[in-house]
Amino acid sequence: MGFFDLFKSRPSTHKFAQIVIKYARNQGIAHTMHFDEAEFRLIVGESGSHVLNLHNAYRDYCAATKNQRDEVLLKYTAGLQLSGIPDDFASAKEHLMPSLKPRGQGEYLRLTALIQDKDIAYQQAALPFGEDAMLMLAYDTEHSMALVNQSNYENWNISIEDGLKVALDNLRDRTNDHFIDLGEGVFAGVWEDAYDSSRILLSDLIYRAGCGSDPVMMVPTRGRLLLCTANSNSAQLRMLEHAQNCMEQEGRVVSAGMYKLKDGKLISHTPANADVLESLRNLQIAQRAEDYGSQKELLEALHEKNGEDIFVPSYTVLKNNDTDKLTSLSTWTQGVVSLLPRTDLVAMVTPSGQEGEYTSKILSWQDLHSIAGALLQVVEGYPERFLVTGFPEQDQLDGAPESTL
Repeated sequence: MGFFDLFKSRPSTHKFAQIVIKYARNQGIAHTMHFDEAEFRLIVGESGSHVLNLHNAYRDYCAATKNQRDEVLLKYTAGLQLSGIPDDFASAKEHLMPSLKPRGQGEYLRLTALIQDKDIAYQQAALPFGEDAMLMLAYDTEHSMALVNQSNYENWNISIEDGLKVALDNLRDRTNDHFIDLGEGVFAGVWEDAYDSSRILLSDLIYRAGCGSDPVMMVPTRGRLLLCTANSNSAQLRMLEHAQNCMEQEGRVVSAGMYKLKDGKLISHTPANADVLESLRNLQIAQRAEDYGSQKELLEALHEKNGEDIFVPSYTVLKNNDTDKLTSLSTWTQGVVSLLPRTDLVAMVTPSGQEGEYTSKILSWQDLHSIAGALLQVVEGYPERFLVTGFPEQDQLDGAPESTL
């Protein structure tokens, strides 16, 4: 089994209903929810004003990988979202907390909103965090939690940066030094309050973790902050193993990146050691495969809604069994309007005169860009995708060096 292919467990219908209710509570939905076991549905609200049928949600949840299950729950509980954030900042500020989210989740919400013709302003209510994550604020009380959106900032007449300062102070006030030694030079922060990963934002805390003056950090999931010293390649490799295990076993993925502090500010870290870099890159390729894969059906539904005939090629991951190196591959076919993912390699497919026959040549992304960069139209979204309506000339393809798998 590939390391991003996970065994799937199938909860009972009763257990699944409890999973949905718990997820809805964590999303800030405080309505009364009653499980109607006979009809396999949730009755929501004191008057039963809303019914959530669980049959499709259960089917999709059981079919999804562990990393995709939160997206399924998000999809089916989105319509239950409670808007209970105060309109005045003075009442809200003591409950603000910083919350790291994967960019893939934001893109899922954006595409869903486009399909449903709904407005969503998460982009204006989020700050970038590395390549694959974003930083938002949560309004978190004893009974519910909801993400702060752009309309809340407008009501409060503050910027997200102003709100973040308050949220960081709140997080610092509820944070004691609580690091455990995982062995082999790796440490983990353990608070188990849904904000473990957010504590990477507290630079003073990071320096007290016992990893020296040049620590490297990862936040693979919401409930994990991992640290080691930048001076040990073996510790960084071990930390990456811990990160991979967390992402596979826990779900609630945040980021597949590595981070360091520079002048007290967080920056993305690119390891200098080749083995560490390859291990990091493998983790990132696997996570991008999850993101690209979870969006494929949404994009196809959006294209159908808009009456657009656009093919969405798969982001395929290949593994070298001798080295464990992962390589990503997509396909660009002549005469087919496509929305290409960015991959290491691209199979250029040219149909021949007879039906079902074709020739193909594999190019690296860099070589492809050098001969056909003008044909790659960047489109909005994450991870990167490119709309292609044309195809390189045959002499350009012939002159480009072929890559091997």
